[in-house]
Amino acid sequence: MVEQGQMSLAGQRLGAPETLGISTLEPGHKPPAMPPGRLLPIRVLLLDDSEEIFDISVSNTQ
Repeated sequence: MVEQGQMSLAGQRLGAPETLGISTLEPGHKPPAMPPGRLLPIRVLLLDDSEEIFDISVSNTQ
């Protein structure tokens, strides 16, 4: 059980491993470069009935 005054995240309560990802907002880091091409928004309905929209780069090379 969580002690008074101490917050825990859902992942911690469920025993999920801690992620060590790098935030693109930290000084000295830049977000990944966008690939060339037109962006096509793809809407995905997830299993929990929430929606995510992903911008996919589409190039017209043949």
